[in-house]
Amino acid sequence: MRGYLSLGSNLGDRIKHLKTALEKLRHRGVGITAVSRVYETRAVEVDEPQQHYYNLAVAVEYEGTPRELLGICRGVEDDLGRERPYHHAPRTIDIDILMLDEVRVSAPDLVIPHPGMERRTFVIFPLSEIAPGVVLPSGKGIIEVKNSLPQDEIVRVRIFDDE
Repeated sequence: MRGYLSLGSNLGDRIKHLKTALEKLRHRGVGITAVSRVYETRAVEVDEPQQHYYNLAVAVEYEGTPRELLGICRGVEDDLGRERPYHHAPRTIDIDILMLDEVRVSAPDLVIPHPGMERRTFVIFPLSEIAPGVVLPSGKGIIEVKNSLPQDEIVRVRIFDDE
């Protein structure tokens, strides 16, 4: 299966958490074929102030089932110290499955395609960078959706001077 994941971190060394998560995904059999640049956004839907998120998107190839991929993602989150004390709590790493080919899953703990992705700047901007031709579940092209979102809510993070 081919698809896309979204990774985000807003605790500790955010860049290190993102890099480590990518390494662990690869080590566990997830083929990563493209990685977006890193983007910074404020935490959304939270009750208390939190550090801003660093987010990126990755294109993946995986031979297992969606449920097995979810298990790998959760395992990586656990390895990096992800705690789940409450919904929208700060996190060392968050890994969401956005889309997998034409797969549709609707379970309490797994929904594919990801139901909120089209309204989330922190998902659409990085994803549009690595998959500018992708058509989203709504039938809209990702660039159309990107252009409809607030452009001032996201900043590309420069990790290297030559970016």
